Amino acid sequence: MKEIKVGIVGSGFIAGVHCDAIAQIANATVNAHCDTDHDRGRAFIKERKIDRSYLDHQSLFKEADIDAVIIGVPNCHHAEIAIAAAQAGKHIILEKPLCLTLDQADAILEAAKKNGVLVCYAEELCFAPKFVRTKEIAEQGAIGDVYRVSQTEKHEGPYSPWFWQAESAGGGILMDMGCHSIEFARWFLGKPRVTAVTAWMDTVLHKEKTNLEDDVIIILEFETGQTALLESSWALLGGMDSITHVLGSEGVIHADLLKGMGLQVFSQSGYGDYAPGARGWTYPDYEWNWNNGYPQEDSHFFDCMRTGSTPIESGIDGRVVLEIMMACYASAAEGKKISLPYTPPADIKTPVEIWLRSRT
Repeated sequence: MKEIKVGIVGSGFIAGVHCDAIAQIANATVNAHCDTDHDRGRAFIKERKIDRSYLDHQSLFKEADIDAVIIGVPNCHHAEIAIAAAQAGKHIILEKPLCLTLDQADAILEAAKKNGVLVCYAEELCFAPKFVRTKEIAEQGAIGDVYRVSQTEKHEGPYSPWFWQAESAGGGILMDMGCHSIEFARWFLGKPRVTAVTAWMDTVLHKEKTNLEDDVIIILEFETGQTALLESSWALLGGMDSITHVLGSEGVIHADLLKGMGLQVFSQSGYGDYAPGARGWTYPDYEWNWNNGYPQEDSHFFDCMRTGSTPIESGIDGRVVLEIMMACYASAAEGKKISLPYTPPADIKTPVEIWLRSRT
């Protein structure tokens, strides 16, 4: 089986997650790294035992011996780096969200098609073992006809300053975690077309830090008549939730990704390896990387690179999610249901502008 040699762009949390995931995969290695900050890049490759770090992605693509690149940088840089990777003939694993505009999404997909490379959309919830098993149980008919998927992802807020800025992130909680819930619901139901969205959002906890949304509720309507109820928040104190309920005509499935591992801790002071500031009862995960689906996700993408097959989560899925998120911003701005397909205003540079304009 052909070894896949990988380059990683970025030194943040998600870059480390992918390094840990690839360490668990046969015939795949991280050969090179890129960060525009020299000191940060040197520290990253020293910790991860990577041979070399480059100061710009063009040098990485030109000089490093790699087949694929994982892009884990602020959202505003996704399109530029992904297009350059495609032009250099490198397969792409692109962290969510795909990019900031539909024009950028189309340019990424076109560059990949022209140069014969894959765009793999890094949506790990579709690979998390608990959720994969939940989907299998539903598809076996255990709860009859599924009529609604409910998915929740919440915590106290992101770890890096760029998440709080519209220019770098493109939006708040919707762009950070709402994209997970949207694609989870699409995947779980077999990716039927979303026909309409209704969304509410506000800044409820972090007004002193940002004008971006930190709490959002979404209803998706599918062409099949099924619905999804999605909640995403940076306003949950005391840890993190990632939970799904699947409702059917003959039953219900409840799946909690982060709790119920059989390990519980009560701490009055909190501790750093679970969640910042988490106190009281907590539920530490073990084999976090595997339980969250990252090795499975990367392994699947590498197999697709070897065979030329379409990944379960592709760049096309990322574009669909981006359009849905833009429709969510429009729904929250206008206070009404928005039908899809949706065309955003031509002059926006970030999705959240659709909503922010309604608040001035």
